[in-house]
Amino acid sequence: MSCRGCSLNRLPQVKQFVMDDAPKYDRLEVKFISGAPPELVLLGDGDRELERLPLSQLNREECNELLQERGFTKKPSKSDL
Repeated sequence: MSCRGCSLNRLPQVKQFVMDDAPKYDRLEVKFISGAPPELVLLGDGDRELERLPLSQLNREECNELLQERGFTKKPSKSDL
C-alpha cells in the first residue's frame, strides 16, 4: 500500500485506515511515497505487480472490506494469544 502523507490530511477516513487499521493486517506493508495517491498495490511472486486499487474514494470501512475481499486477515490481537 502506498500513500502520500499530505494527501491523507484531505482524506480523513483513508488516513484513519492507513494509520490505525492497515498495520493490524498480516502480509500488508504501508509505504509512504511522495507524490503517489493512496492505493493498494497487490504483489505476486517476485514482487510482480498484480493489481493497483485506488483508495481515495473509499471510506475507512470500505478500505477494510477491500482488504478482506482480497484475502487479507488481521493479525491476532495480544488478547487472543
